[in-house]
Amino acid sequence: MLRPSRIALVTSTLIALTALAACSGSPSEDQGSSGSPSPSPDPTQPGGGPEGDSGAQPTPYVDYDINHILETGQSNSVGLEASPPITLTQPFTNMMFNTGVMTATDCDGDGCVTQQTPTSFVPLVEGGFYIDKTHETSCSGLGNLASRLGVQQYLPSQYTKHDILVSLHGRSGYTYACLRKNGCDFFGTPNPYTVPFDDGMIQVQTGMSLAQAAGKSYVVRAVTSIHGESDHYAYTTGAAEFPMPSTDGQTMLQDYSDALIEWQKDYEESVKTITNQTEHVPLIILQMSNWNDVPHSQIPTWQLSAHVRAPGKVVLATSGYFFSYAEDCLHFDAVSERRIGEYFAKVYARIVFQGLSWEPVRPKSVTLSGNVITAQFYVPVPPLVLDTDRVSNPGNFGFEYTDDSSAPPSITNVAIDGPDTVKITLDSAPTGTGPRLRYAFTAVPLTCPGPEDGPRGNLRDSDNTPSNYNNELFNWGVTFDEPVN
Repeated sequence: MLRPSRIALVTSTLIALTALAACSGSPSEDQGSSGSPSPSPDPTQPGGGPEGDSGAQPTPYVDYDINHILETGQSNSVGLEASPPITLTQPFTNMMFNTGVMTATDCDGDGCVTQQTPTSFVPLVEGGFYIDKTHETSCSGLGNLASRLGVQQYLPSQYTKHDILVSLHGRSGYTYACLRKNGCDFFGTPNPYTVPFDDGMIQVQTGMSLAQAAGKSYVVRAVTSIHGESDHYAYTTGAAEFPMPSTDGQTMLQDYSDALIEWQKDYEESVKTITNQTEHVPLIILQMSNWNDVPHSQIPTWQLSAHVRAPGKVVLATSGYFFSYAEDCLHFDAVSERRIGEYFAKVYARIVFQGLSWEPVRPKSVTLSGNVITAQFYVPVPPLVLDTDRVSNPGNFGFEYTDDSSAPPSITNVAIDGPDTVKITLDSAPTGTGPRLRYAFTAVPLTCPGPEDGPRGNLRDSDNTPSNYNNELFNWGVTFDEPVN
């Protein structure tokens, strides 16, 4: 198995290689939408909501004084290159522990040695210290937009605030094996480093205890994750850790999709054991888009697979290709960290305030007639748009066709056909077996990820949800590799 220290070595090599290529010259901040919040999608209309919403009763909102969100993942979850931090004030009444968004300290490239014991809540701001500098994470972007959406848009008028506690227990370079319940044995026995999952449960126990001491009600609402790079590198270097035994020892996890489903289950069960809450604890994830060592990665499609296989439990918020990166061409910059948090907040609002499920822009059906592929999408806020201003066109707006023939037909045209449908025209009717439609699927090795050079596409919806920080928050198509029927 590939130890995190080995992952760091692989990553460092890739950073050195990608430094030979020019990083994306995209602006560090979008010129944002400052208009009114977009209306709630109508699930009875085409593209207006995820399958299953139509006719289903939303889960009623239950108010709590303190709403805890846990964050985990690897280096991008802790904002490794997102320095200096930029969110230094708290515009609402959101909280972190007095130890900071992270409670672990004494961290190096292999982990953290000490778990601090918080003694109070303080206003949520960025600037936590990890390894050797302070960072911006997605924590503030998430908490602050979620509070705004709750009070200003979704909650009844009697709710004048929605206080969110955000805490982080990610670790740079960790594969799933080391982040999950029980951790890994890569560091020997006894393990000199704290187990991230255990740190998260300590944060839950501490948050609940501090809330109870203040006479406040408490609930854990969700876990968010920015993760996948180390498991990707493990696969591409021949050190894949799957299959691996499940944490309960009853089955084998075959791939990263299985891992995400297990992760959510273990978080929810462990949280409920501590809090006795009945509320579910979804795992909200960012789809990985920053590989640049090989053309294709299995991680993004497994992330989408987990979303489809475990509806409402593993929730794919958005893809990552339209965000901007730091100079190392691997990690998000500070503006993107905060903006990612705002995408998590939109999903949080959908699940917690509206009591509905979330679907990103992904295919609902893909069919073939003659030489024309018709792809109908889930669309949070119609209509669909092909946008080459914010993301450069990699060719055919990011769509690819393939099958088992030696020379599959080529795409000659891609066009929007209605609020939720894209038509892809091929130069001839396919004759090969196993036809597939792909999107944002192919990277050009040794180029920087992001909206100019990485694996990407141009398909988005028309969401004008307001941002606290002048960000545009359109929902962009996620990476997929789907069969054509």
